Amino acid sequence: MQSPLDTFEYFFLKLTVLFAALVAISIGLMALLIPLNLFIIKAHIGSMWWLNGAIEYALFFGVFAGAPWVLQQGAHVRVDVLTSSLSKDAALILDDIINLIGAFICIILCFYGTRAGITEFIDQTLPDKDLRVPNWIVVAFFAFSFLMLAIEFLLRFRKNRLLTVGVDKIKAEVGF
Repeated sequence: MQSPLDTFEYFFLKLTVLFAALVAISIGLMALLIPLNLFIIKAHIGSMWWLNGAIEYALFFGVFAGAPWVLQQGAHVRVDVLTSSLSKDAALILDDIINLIGAFICIILCFYGTRAGITEFIDQTLPDKDLRVPNWIVVAFFAFSFLMLAIEFLLRFRKNRLLTVGVDKIKAEVGF
């Protein structure tokens, strides 16, 4: 029988995969729309005036939406010089300490992002751009992504995780 934490982790994994897929789609759309926009401009047909702003937002949202998935996969930037020189038990303890510090930092960033998002919502501020997405939406997504990162850092403490990413799998699939 599944525990509530297993159910939560299952849906959390599905959400991170959804965000990763949306990021991949947005990158693909950028690759198609940038040359199309250049063609439209050079052909004197017009332009996609909103494209530069949309790409800025897509890159911002993409970095933050994809971060929990990257952390899940163990594909984030990692320096293993110290952990490779430690014993297995010491390396696991260090990994737990790093996960705890990461969760703490992400919770702080989520808290301040939430406060800033509420302030932006009350003030109804808009950026000075062609494509205007209210600032509170951008800041709220920042806070939400750090909440997701904090959850992922805390889920890394589970010994019976639904997601298993072993060291061999990481070395085989990530990097050069």
